[in-house]
Amino acid sequence: MYMSRRKPFRVSIAWVFVLPSLMGMAVFFFIPGVGTLVYALTNNRGDFVFLANFANLVGDMAFRLGATNSLRFIAVSVPLNMLISFILASLLQNLTQKKLLSVFFMLPMIIPSGSVVFFWNVLFADNGAINSLLFRAGMSTVPWLASDWAFYVVVLVFLQRNIGFNMVLFLSGYQFIPKDYYEMAKMEGAGAFATLRRVTLIYMMPTMFIVFMMSIINSFRIFREIYLLYGQYPHRSVYMLQHFMNNQFLFANMQRLSVTATAISAVTVVLVWGIFTGQRKMSDNF
Repeated sequence: MYMSRRKPFRVSIAWVFVLPSLMGMAVFFFIPGVGTLVYALTNNRGDFVFLANFANLVGDMAFRLGATNSLRFIAVSVPLNMLISFILASLLQNLTQKKLLSVFFMLPMIIPSGSVVFFWNVLFADNGAINSLLFRAGMSTVPWLASDWAFYVVVLVFLQRNIGFNMVLFLSGYQFIPKDYYEMAKMEGAGAFATLRRVTLIYMMPTMFIVFMMSIINSFRIFREIYLLYGQYPHRSVYMLQHFMNNQFLFANMQRLSVTATAISAVTVVLVWGIFTGQRKMSDNF
């Protein structure tokens, strides 16, 4: 009888602590999300137009340029980020000073974006350090920030900002691999590649999916550095979806902005669902 009275009391106390979070989610996420969806499905007069706004969005040249560049950036930067951070983690995981080195590699995550952009601007500006070296060597200078090279500069900025964090994630993943498996593989005569494929990659699979998701999320956050480097209207090779949305916000085009946000959210949900589904299937197969 005493336990039956205590249980409703505990449930009530739990709701007291959960309710503020639920109210915050409703005010800042659910209600604005519903409003965004309403804007996406109506025109400026408030008439319901269903998918007409989405069709107009696909026909927008600026949106297609931003979407193409964003997908291209993800396709180039995310695999490079994962590969380099995994190689660094593999090289450091047996070192005694790996914690100190991890802190060193994490420093770019702590440095403010303005300082990071200043560093890269000093290197790649028209009168920057690299062009100065090229000029002294008798070679022609390169407009790094005002040509197609601008895309690869952004990739370098992304790698510098995120490699250290992902390397730490991979280092933590190494801690969950039993050392006995490496000894057994060595006793059975497995080489370095076979050990990597049959032991390391199998047990690293959950960590790799986490790093993959975090890399995609951080690829959208690189807009701060792009904006500080190139401004509101950058070279067409680094015109991202965030530029498109920012310009729609400045012109108060709520329908176009809401449609873009809804489309990105839908693609993100499908992508995350596909990642988790693929991880579950691969884990079951292994």
